[in-house]
Amino acid sequence: MAIRWITVPFLAFILAACAPVGGHRDSEKSKAQSEPRLEPITVRVSGFGTYEDASKDRLNTRKRLMARRASQMDAYRNLAERVYGTVVYGSSTVNDFVLRNDSFRTYVDSYIRGAKMVAVNEHSDGVVETVMELKLEPRFRACVSKVDADQVQDLCPIPMPRYNDSVGDVQSKNVDSLYYLD
Repeated sequence: MAIRWITVPFLAFILAACAPVGGHRDSEKSKAQSEPRLEPITVRVSGFGTYEDASKDRLNTRKRLMARRASQMDAYRNLAERVYGTVVYGSSTVNDFVLRNDSFRTYVDSYIRGAKMVAVNEHSDGVVETVMELKLEPRFRACVSKVDADQVQDLCPIPMPRYNDSVGDVQSKNVDSLYYLD
């Protein structure tokens, strides 16, 4: 009986001494505090489109809409280039130390979501300018910092905004677009 009174507390002491006492939880807290807190970044781009003949086509509704659409597509392309980058292919032909042919081709293939149109301006010279912006969330930036550049598009999708992100930013109430995400 006396051995039981000695053995049971001794085994309890041994088990308690081997168990972690919260050191694991503290290391997770210090790891989370050591990582920098990233703030959202707003990327703003402009896209441009124009009429075939600025003096005649301004009154043609179809051509005005096509110029506006061209500026919108240019803005999307510029946004994709800013976020994901551009692939550039180039080749040069040299003959007898003289450059004969020099060609470059750029390639953009991206998936952009959550972009919003801030403004569409029609200038007096017939140029239509579309201003778009996209808020890059901290989790997207954290993913980009951990992934190789050629894998960003596949492994780091841009999340949809979770709240009305126009508060505190540029107010977008004067945008007359059918495609505006609010």
